[in-house]
Amino acid sequence: MFRRIRNGVPGMAEKLDWADPGYFSGESRIGNSVRILVQLIRPPRGHRTIPTKTGSMLILVTIGVGTAAFNSGQNILYLALSMFLSTILVSGLLSWLNFKGCRWKLDCGRHFRVGEPSPVYLEIENTKRYLPTYALTFLTGTKNGDGKRELSLSERLDPGRRKRMDWEFVPEKRGRESIHLKGMVSCYPFGFLKKSISDSYTREVTVWPARIPYQFSGAKAGRRWQFGKHRRKGDGVELISLRDYRSGDSLKRIHWKATARLGKLQVRETEQEHHQAFSILVDPSRNLWPDEEQFERMCSFAGTLAEDLYQHDQLQFAHVLGLKRVAVGAIEDLYTFLDQLGSLEPDGEGKPSTGPEHSPVTVRFIPGPEGTVLARMEEGILGQA
Repeated sequence: MFRRIRNGVPGMAEKLDWADPGYFSGESRIGNSVRILVQLIRPPRGHRTIPTKTGSMLILVTIGVGTAAFNSGQNILYLALSMFLSTILVSGLLSWLNFKGCRWKLDCGRHFRVGEPSPVYLEIENTKRYLPTYALTFLTGTKNGDGKRELSLSERLDPGRRKRMDWEFVPEKRGRESIHLKGMVSCYPFGFLKKSISDSYTREVTVWPARIPYQFSGAKAGRRWQFGKHRRKGDGVELISLRDYRSGDSLKRIHWKATARLGKLQVRETEQEHHQAFSILVDPSRNLWPDEEQFERMCSFAGTLAEDLYQHDQLQFAHVLGLKRVAVGAIEDLYTFLDQLGSLEPDGEGKPSTGPEHSPVTVRFIPGPEGTVLARMEEGILGQA
């Protein structure tokens, strides 16, 4: 079984775990020596050693030579038998030493999107003091789709060194995805024995909906568009908040009453005038979206439109009914909304809104003809996908 090693650096959040073969669980030399003898006879759970085709032939030859040596009593045959047996024994011992002291971890990219390649990294470290590590093959896979890969350590890994291997994973389906490290295999050193360690080491990720082409025009909103003000910091007169004075701030923006009350300079942050933005509302009700394919198109439309509006600084809120409304002020807020779309499922009864009443510039999505999805704002249709 693998042993998990936490990243215990003070002041840092635990992001990834190291895993190792689990040979040793303590620091006592005597205890570790006893474990070596026990594990050579009875390997830990998940550890398996089987002969390869070449190794099977060697075993058959060894049995034949041993039978001939026993029947004939010739010393040369006993010498050959001892050589074959020692070769098998040394092969198993060296394969054990090849795994000892290795540890590894999976790392993934921050974002996964349907149909787009995303990097998956496997980092391996050799913590042995003197012996290098050779020829390890890691078996990876995913829960959904054909994501099986074999990552091979094709070169020598010296003591104290790390090696990073990567592969591009292309998700095929929106939703929660699991990336598995199923184990690793080594035929080192002679190729007679195949030693494998299996375990379920999993990283959970969220796959965003795919980007799709669409048509959208905010100009169709008419006068309603004028009500969509986005509280963006600028040179207006409406107060957003107060903050401490920073070097370079204009003296005209100092709030003297707050400065006198707090005893330190306070600066006004005001809203930029005439900056409009939309809000996006997603209703996952199954009554509204009985067609699964149309529901997936709606998720893609909502995600693509949210990204494009954010790029033009025209996205104020993004809201999935039944979930907390997201006030989009930074890129992480947009990522939060895309994560919600990535794990969204049709709801049978429909969920009530958890936010305040929506403004007249809230964009809603409704089914259109022939599997299309329409973007509607009040009574007007602004676009479709």
